[in-house]
Amino acid sequence: MLSEDRQQLILRELALHGSLNAAEFAAKLGTSGMTVRRDLAILAGQGLLERVHGGAVPTTGRSAGSSTAVQQATSWRPGGRRPLATIGMIVPSASYYFPGVIRGAEAAAHEAGVRLVLGVSNYSAEEERRQLRRLYEHGVDGILVTPSEQSLAGTETLDLLAEAEVPVVVVERSIDDALDHGRLEAVRSDHVRGAEIAVNHLLGLGHRKIAMCLRENSPTAPQLIDGYHRAMQRAGHPHEDSMVRTMSRAQNDPQAHRLVVDGILAWCAETHVTAAIVHTDEDALQFASACQERQLRIPEDFAIIAYDDEIAALGAVPLTAVAPPKYDVGHQALVMCLNRIGARRGSTSALQRVNLSPALVVRDSTQV
Repeated sequence: MLSEDRQQLILRELALHGSLNAAEFAAKLGTSGMTVRRDLAILAGQGLLERVHGGAVPTTGRSAGSSTAVQQATSWRPGGRRPLATIGMIVPSASYYFPGVIRGAEAAAHEAGVRLVLGVSNYSAEEERRQLRRLYEHGVDGILVTPSEQSLAGTETLDLLAEAEVPVVVVERSIDDALDHGRLEAVRSDHVRGAEIAVNHLLGLGHRKIAMCLRENSPTAPQLIDGYHRAMQRAGHPHEDSMVRTMSRAQNDPQAHRLVVDGILAWCAETHVTAAIVHTDEDALQFASACQERQLRIPEDFAIIAYDDEIAALGAVPLTAVAPPKYDVGHQALVMCLNRIGARRGSTSALQRVNLSPALVVRDSTQV
């Protein structure tokens, strides 16, 4: 592998995960630790990363976890080279799931020499509309937006996006029911396929009674349920709505949520369910903890697949997880927006809707 290719992979790893262990990365590439350390030294000399003991971290001091309404999110600085374009990005959260999406968009912006400004709506439709209006007023050249609601149809946010005079790319949400409003494009993870991958893995291990457990009112839930039923029926199992369990989560009341988890596990025992796909990682880790308190061995007595792969690897039993392609979604969304900006400036490109497939990361919770 050429040194330039290795170095690009190093930068991608840092953008995706926020850190890099030199020994582990060398083993993954099948090269020597000395070669990787030499690449790190070159990239550090170019100001593209910072060396730390055992590896490297990004040079940026930016915090993706900030809840500041609108903040600068690239290395562009006032007084520096004028960016080719300014793109606004609004996400519901910068502390769970979306940091990976943000890093992907940020990397694409850096590569293209454009400025990215970030807003966080905290799942408030009113706040996302306020930030959209602010971006319009500031004259951005394009917008990436993840609406707080599951569907755009009939919402004030859709009306606002349809009025946009700049390209709009909807990120991690479907626009199937909003195609007649404005000229929207979309990039998202194929969560239907993600659920199918999880079910197929468990079926391949011999499980026949598999539950799907979902956070109540999650925008991802309808796609996961669809994929779950498709995979089960394709394998010859009847459609059983009872195998999909929803979990309410009262804020600041972890005990109430734990009772919900305990109730689902009791139901699993009564109905001979031997495996569960659990969205989100937080809930999956709580499922694993509850299993251990019930003296259920993981995976011998009960197998668990988490959905999101944000913190699934950090459990006492590292959890197998479906990992949506968050970084690639953000990267592709920004590139798509730039292409649309180019189309407005004279080139041509068709409107696009892109679905990217998740991957399964197998860990201890499904393999003995």
